[in-house]
Amino acid sequence: MGIRGKSAISATRHLLVLAVLMAGCATERVYDGPSLPAGERAIVRADPVVSAGLPVQIRIRRVDGREIGLSASKVELPAGSHVLLVDCRVAESGSLRRFTVDAELASGRDYRLVADATARNCEAVRLIDD
Repeated sequence: MGIRGKSAISATRHLLVLAVLMAGCATERVYDGPSLPAGERAIVRADPVVSAGLPVQIRIRRVDGREIGLSASKVELPAGSHVLLVDCRVAESGSLRRFTVDAELASGRDYRLVADATARNCEAVRLIDD
């Protein structure tokens, strides 16, 4: 295989890695109807789908009973009360726990899910201002 062939394979690999990383940063809109202006919605962020070795990873599984796609690391919601079902995984032990987070979201705000964890286990997941 010549230099051009190796270069094309390398470029293809880089594009595939970039596509996977971008897919892992998707935002899923969790309401019906037209998109809300930034000042009328809230964003809740978990960890990227591709964890790149994070010791603890949080994934959003459901919001208000609605399944969240595997590629989503953020959800866009209208302001108000919401129930989030999240998974917390500790890489070192392989421990996986599921938590319910009751959230009161304000318009125009960004939030982040964070874990209270040890090297062996997730103890809790909470929502903080981002």
